[in-house]
Amino acid sequence: MSAASRRRDLGGRRILVTGAGSGIGLKFVEDALAEGADCVATVRNGEEAAIVEQLMPRSRVLQADLADVARASIVVADAVSRLEGPIDGLVYCAGVFDYRGVLETSLEQWRAVFDVNLDSAFEIARESARRMVDGGGGSIVLVSSQIGIVGHPRAAAYAASKAAVNGLVRALAVELAPAGIRANAVAPGPIATASGSTRSPSCRSTPSSTRSHARDGAWPSWRSTIRASTGSSGDGRWTTSPRSTTRG
Repeated sequence: MSAASRRRDLGGRRILVTGAGSGIGLKFVEDALAEGADCVATVRNGEEAAIVEQLMPRSRVLQADLADVARASIVVADAVSRLEGPIDGLVYCAGVFDYRGVLETSLEQWRAVFDVNLDSAFEIARESARRMVDGGGGSIVLVSSQIGIVGHPRAAAYAASKAAVNGLVRALAVELAPAGIRANAVAPGPIATASGSTRSPSCRSTPSSTRSHARDGAWPSWRSTIRASTGSSGDGRWTTSPRSTTRG
């Protein structure tokens, strides 16, 4: 396949991307647009919106606080309206990392992490799947984490929420397959992003076997992630497994 044809693999695909204001989500949007996708991106605030609006029309950038679980399902309805058609793919990148020891973590702080990382992910995945059923199929990708597999000190809420995401995506994959909907999770190791660099003191405490060694500007796994979100690749490693771990 030529480089030119690869760049248009997502032509006509309608994709909802949450957490698109920075880091993994922002890079995903950049690559998806370059591949010809039609995206709606959610961001947290006006500052993030200004960044994403440099890539796509303002009408396709949606400010949404996914800590408000009760409003999460509204995001999907809004995205469908803005895309003017059914959703083909969901990429849920929104997430929070609360770097805090177990003994210092209150139930309220625990729930705040779960609200974004799991509960809103479930709400948006469910509502997206309902539209995909009506549209004849689609694909759901939830961004998990190696921490949800191996654990990490001072990250109990985050680790538990991402482990739950892994379980959720397995259930989605099994239940929704007959409707032509695939569900995958991608579990990267530490990646240099604004949230990661400010909330976690160092990646050095993470076991070397789980690290992602992506260089600045080099995201070797994200083209495969895009394929997983849309089914545009024949590479079964990325389109059939309930979880993909990336190590750069």
